[in-house]
Amino acid sequence: MNPIERQLLLDSVPTEADGGVVLVLILAFVLGLVVAATHRWSVPGRVPSPSLQASLALLPVVSAMVLLVIGDSLARAFSLVGALAIVRFRTRLRTTWDITFVFLSLAAGIGCGTGKPLIAGIGVLVAAMAVAVLSLLPGTGHPTSPPVRIQCDLSALDVRQDALDAVLKEHCADYSLLTTRSLRFGELLSLTWRVHLRNTNGSAGVVAALSRIEGVERALASADAEQSDATV
Repeated sequence: MNPIERQLLLDSVPTEADGGVVLVLILAFVLGLVVAATHRWSVPGRVPSPSLQASLALLPVVSAMVLLVIGDSLARAFSLVGALAIVRFRTRLRTTWDITFVFLSLAAGIGCGTGKPLIAGIGVLVAAMAVAVLSLLPGTGHPTSPPVRIQCDLSALDVRQDALDAVLKEHCADYSLLTTRSLRFGELLSLTWRVHLRNTNGSAGVVAALSRIEGVERALASADAEQSDATV
């Protein structure tokens, strides 16, 4: 029996550590559920993407399993890198807040897979407490209302930026200008903001207030739906 066949035979034989592997993967899944629940609690103003929630729960299991398979074998590491290189992902996450939770989920799985479950567990708990503390600090908590897109078409010859800002400050907790477009060969300007309304049912109020400004021809509000996609 050559060395390769001997190693394959050893890998196929159950060992006493198999029970430990099960516990590690279960712990990774539990930590993933904690991360997903913390993320869901931290964004009360919107319904989190189901795919993102499922990914946060499963990423620790996947990353822990990969590290358990690799172990201390450099050859396995290169083999897995080559196998995973054929998979391409193009995913857009809405905010850095979501990206942070993805990294937290991966870190939990890496901690479990490398034999550091205590560090992984403490890290997830500390992160959850940090989210709770941030929600209490002014200016650092996640917005409690879903994002809305406000579009306003107004005369380019009578742009009253101060009036627009006054209305947005009155009705919105925060706002940012996304796009500025020229319409009708420069006669009109179309401005689009991404806002968080102070009142979750206040989109009609801000649209009505913008429409009353002199020079505004049209104002409308639409939901800023979460956009993400993945291609394999």
